[in-house]
Amino acid sequence: MAEMSVTSIRKKEKVTDLVLTQIKDSLKRGELKPGDKLPGTSELAAKMGVGISSVREAIKMLESLGAVESRQGEGTFVCNTLREGAANAFEIQFMLLPRTAEYLAQFREFFETAYTHLAMEQATAADLEQVEAVVAALEEKVKRLSPNALMESQDELDFHRSVLYCTHNPYVIKIGEVSLELFFDAVQDRLTPLKINDAAEDHRNILEALRNKDTARLHSVFQNNIPAWHARFKDAN
Repeated sequence: MAEMSVTSIRKKEKVTDLVLTQIKDSLKRGELKPGDKLPGTSELAAKMGVGISSVREAIKMLESLGAVESRQGEGTFVCNTLREGAANAFEIQFMLLPRTAEYLAQFREFFETAYTHLAMEQATAADLEQVEAVVAALEEKVKRLSPNALMESQDELDFHRSVLYCTHNPYVIKIGEVSLELFFDAVQDRLTPLKINDAAEDHRNILEALRNKDTARLHSVFQNNIPAWHARFKDAN
């Protein structure tokens, strides 16, 4: 069992919140790691000087966030990955930030440029095959549609995710997934759509830049697209 340091709680704040804070602090300090079993509720309650019900409530809150899981007859364990469908507090915080065009465009310019350069360094041959499949599917769609057809948000999302996963960095991927959900789900209906043939050309250029580690080509794509990003977000307030 993991060694989790706890202290007796004597503050007048809500007891459940204070229990939750102590458990979160143990996770942050690395006293509790993915896969570790938490001390029993009775043990935690006794060490903190609080009721068992407060400990149980705090653990339920962590379960709803996908941070811990209870296993029948075994106890409560720190999760190794975020459970599908769990309430993502990080995502909710993103959703509550002001969605001004300036902030959104600046963040996309900064973050997408950074993770795409990292993808260039980290991408494996298998990763590039996945990106190629996404780009090729879009190019096939272009052949079937009119030159003025508009890009579907799912196609754009699929491409950016495929590049994001090339980074192999769990921190970058988690932030990227949340930001992509914000851009392409919550805000997409208020963005100026892209023409599908223009998007396919840009995606092909980015893929070839990644494949050849061509930073100049990648820089050129971004320089051409950054003004368009700002224009697209202009009416998204």
